[in-house]
Amino acid sequence: MWAGGRDLLLADVSSQAVQNARADADKLSRMQDMTMLRRFVQEGYLVSVPQSTRHYYLHSIPAPYQYCRPFTKQFLERISSQYQAKFKTRLRVSSMVRTVGRQMKLARWNSNAADATGALQSSHLTGATIDISKRDMSPQARRWMRDVLYSLRRQGYIYAIEEFNEPVFHVMVYANYPRYVRQLGRARTVAVNDSSPEDVE
Repeated sequence: MWAGGRDLLLADVSSQAVQNARADADKLSRMQDMTMLRRFVQEGYLVSVPQSTRHYYLHSIPAPYQYCRPFTKQFLERISSQYQAKFKTRLRVSSMVRTVGRQMKLARWNSNAADATGALQSSHLTGATIDISKRDMSPQARRWMRDVLYSLRRQGYIYAIEEFNEPVFHVMVYANYPRYVRQLGRARTVAVNDSSPEDVE
């Protein structure tokens, strides 16, 4: 799968436009400032993410920005649980929601940072996007992550880019991701119900 998906995880000239088009389709507002961010938290459109759990931890993300969309948190919890079970170590998350001001500040020292406004603005402003650090990943773990992200991107549940100037996997989670999880749950239920008693653990 990775051999066929390598180019699909690299950014191209359409990457920002694709993410912004999806944000518009999912009706995701961009966080203009901290007042707006706090209001979205109060209304439940953004949810708090713990600084540290058994499966992941947040690295260098200030407390006011430790939030994301509920479906993005669901994705993070699932993929970090799978990652920890397979590689016996936690995922490091290095970025989540950003405001326009924070994105502009980032662009001052990071020439690869997306725009803070306009048609090519960063999807981090929506709260749907997280960056998963590759810094402490083994080669095997990176290959696994590429394959998982490629599969989900191909199925239309996320938009994932592997970055190299900043060693991260940039992942925008789509609002239909919970549907994917529900489908998996139904498939498992059917598999269990269709099994003979000796096949069920």
